[in-house]
Amino acid sequence: MKEIKVLKANKEHKEFIIHANNIINDVNDTEKTNGLRENIDKDYYCDKPKFNCLVAEIDDKPVGMILYSYFYWANDGEVLWISQMFVEEEYRKYGVFFKLIEKLREENQEIKIVSCATGDENKRMQRILKYYGGHEINLKFYYKKV
Repeated sequence: MKEIKVLKANKEHKEFIIHANNIINDVNDTEKTNGLRENIDKDYYCDKPKFNCLVAEIDDKPVGMILYSYFYWANDGEVLWISQMFVEEEYRKYGVFFKLIEKLREENQEIKIVSCATGDENKRMQRILKYYGGHEINLKFYYKKV
């Protein structure tokens, strides 16, 4: 088995993160925009990043990532919001996802609530979330670009 390294995303990972975002949008059948490509430098590769990103590498090649940030939920306190999780299809049986989750937990030991959303069509991710003890809540998400 090849060694899986998990590290904070750097500039060399930029195109991989954008690639992963595009695939996630396809799987979830969500709106496709160039928003991440247009904003990643000012939102992540800057002095005060608006989100965090862990990347898994095998043989110095990015093969998976978790993009996340934090928000405050009145009933529960600080919440780690997983915006995106992705592993290249050919590496999905290597334990990449488990290594990413392990590193995420290691770096966020004080967090008690983790939340994320996935499209109705993304049955694979729904199974993974349930495996990790996640349960579906009865909320609808709305957003409006301003």
